[in-house]
Amino acid sequence: MVHQVIRFSDAFSAWENWNLTDFDSKTEALLSLKNILAQSQPTLDAVIGFHLEQASALLAQTHQLVGPTGETNELYTAGRGVAAIIVEQSSENAQLAAMAQITAALVAGNSVVICSDDQDFTENLDAAYQQSSLPTNLMQFTAFDAFQQVLESDVRSVGWVGSTKAELSLNQQLATRTGAIVSLVSETDLDALNVAHDPHLSLRFITERTRTINITAVGGNATLLELGSDAH
Repeated sequence: MVHQVIRFSDAFSAWENWNLTDFDSKTEALLSLKNILAQSQPTLDAVIGFHLEQASALLAQTHQLVGPTGETNELYTAGRGVAAIIVEQSSENAQLAAMAQITAALVAGNSVVICSDDQDFTENLDAAYQQSSLPTNLMQFTAFDAFQQVLESDVRSVGWVGSTKAELSLNQQLATRTGAIVSLVSETDLDALNVAHDPHLSLRFITERTRTINITAVGGNATLLELGSDAH
């Protein structure tokens, strides 16, 4: 079993460093995980490939916004923090759903704590992770029952794979938490796997940020600051 005691501080530190890593480097590290899993878990390999390809179109580029006074405004994305991926059920489709959320969370810039009792899934994934070029502590594993303890920490995203009834209880629990709002991504239809097939899944694990750079001496277009001229 790969279940272990989780140190949230390690997951948080791993997120801080990973979040500063450029998109191409994150993708390259995740591709190393994908290639290792291809040898033993080809279905999981395919899931990783799909979401890396979709995220490339969504997250790789910084978007230039209008700068009305001469400044440069950029819109980019960042990870939200530590994501808890909770897997209630043990089945092939549950593994696919979990892998989709794990991949989307990681490529978006988060670290992940995986709460699952599916021994086959966690052992194979952990073995591949240890051989990959992904940073230490970026992925951590613990038992399904430990998710309540994980949620007591400052997680910023939660992925759920399981029943609708338990998902409702989890959603209510997250709504009553103090502190930052936690986003919940749920896969409860393990036949259709609508969430796992969502090409925009990575967007559910990001936060948007803007960067403004003043490129003129007074912090903008000086002509717009003139008073009393004929042009203004």
